[in-house]
Amino acid sequence: MPLKTRILLTTVAMAVIAVLARVLVYRSRRAGNKSTYTATALLGRLVIISAVTWPMITFYMVINNRPALHTTVVMPSWVPFWPAFTLPYLAMLLVTWLLPLTIRDGGRFRACLLAMVCAYLLVMPWWILAPTTLARPPLPDGWWAGLYRSLAAIDAPNNVMPCAHGSGPVIAAWFVFRDRPTWRWPLIAMLVLGLPSIAFVWQHRPIDIVLGLVAAAVGIAVGEALNRGRQAGNYNHL
Repeated sequence: MPLKTRILLTTVAMAVIAVLARVLVYRSRRAGNKSTYTATALLGRLVIISAVTWPMITFYMVINNRPALHTTVVMPSWVPFWPAFTLPYLAMLLVTWLLPLTIRDGGRFRACLLAMVCAYLLVMPWWILAPTTLARPPLPDGWWAGLYRSLAAIDAPNNVMPCAHGSGPVIAAWFVFRDRPTWRWPLIAMLVLGLPSIAFVWQHRPIDIVLGLVAAAVGIAVGEALNRGRQAGNYNHL
């Protein structure tokens, strides 16, 4: 794919996600900032978080499966291949999608969404401008083999650097912790189990995960800044 086409595709994808996020956050803001929410409000939030996360996954799959000249990267020799971790790896997708629903404060919920969008927009362009691929080991045998084979069949080992798979769970866990401090240790345990699984199933190298976490940290900083502005009464000007 020519470089100009890559840049155009990157720009269009980023613009679509940014505009969609802005519209959804605006509609969420109109619903108010109540710390308690009804079943109807919770369903509305599910629609909003779905409308943010699923386009991200869609763009990922489109970019991941497009014809491109990929640079092959190599997994460090000290990283084991443990396909039994496919289940926690896949569970991280559900964490990104559903964990933000437990955030009670409306402003913090919006900050979480904006943080996710910001992190994604930092990571996604590299998949188009500098595509990478990672050779997988032979498909394994064992009770977990079917689940891993399903993952390998639908998710080509591309879009390796940086890794966005851990960004969403980290961002969601941060804002849930800010809203529910007593959940600290379960959230930490979730990340301790989930983040290494990304490398153990050989989807990304450790350095790719770290780069994704840097993007998550930037997103969190942006989201927190917006939330502080909202609390100060300046949200409408952001």
